[in-house]
Amino acid sequence: MAAPRQYSAYTLNALKGWPSMTALDYSAEFDSSCFSLVTEVLPGSVVSLNASGKYVLGVGTNNVMPLFVFNGSNDPDVQNEGGTPATDKGVWIAINPTGQALALVATGAYELVSTAYESGSYPPNTPLTSRTSTANAGKLKSGTIGTDMIVGFVSRGLVDNGYGTTGLAFWPCPVFHV
Repeated sequence: MAAPRQYSAYTLNALKGWPSMTALDYSAEFDSSCFSLVTEVLPGSVVSLNASGKYVLGVGTNNVMPLFVFNGSNDPDVQNEGGTPATDKGVWIAINPTGQALALVATGAYELVSTAYESGSYPPNTPLTSRTSTANAGKLKSGTIGTDMIVGFVSRGLVDNGYGTTGLAFWPCPVFHV
């Protein structure tokens, strides 16, 4: 089990537009391939769906629908490290024992701030993408329109995520390349 950490160190927060009765979200499990790249999928990471309908990290140059996860893979409402309820007495049961994590779909009308980004300069209107391989898979980074699958555009740049941690503020907006 992962060591405890400040719950606000890694987040996806909405600055505008969420929650909303008309907002589009999605829930799925993380594909095991995620954990060959990183030990933990952090909240705010970029994911997409594989052919099995499970989350995989990043988008790269693939024309896929980007999603932004609210829950990390180690969050207690995604996985339960407390034991097996069928055999262990008094085991803590996760809120969502299916192992699914909630994500916001990139077509939503909201402004988000994510702590899952690569270091760098992010002036407003910078197109964003996310790697599918390396230890930075799933983290936001500057992208190139026409080459990368664009997941959004920087709005306010680097800001406080509302909990004293720096995050990257952006508008989700998928831009597929030819």
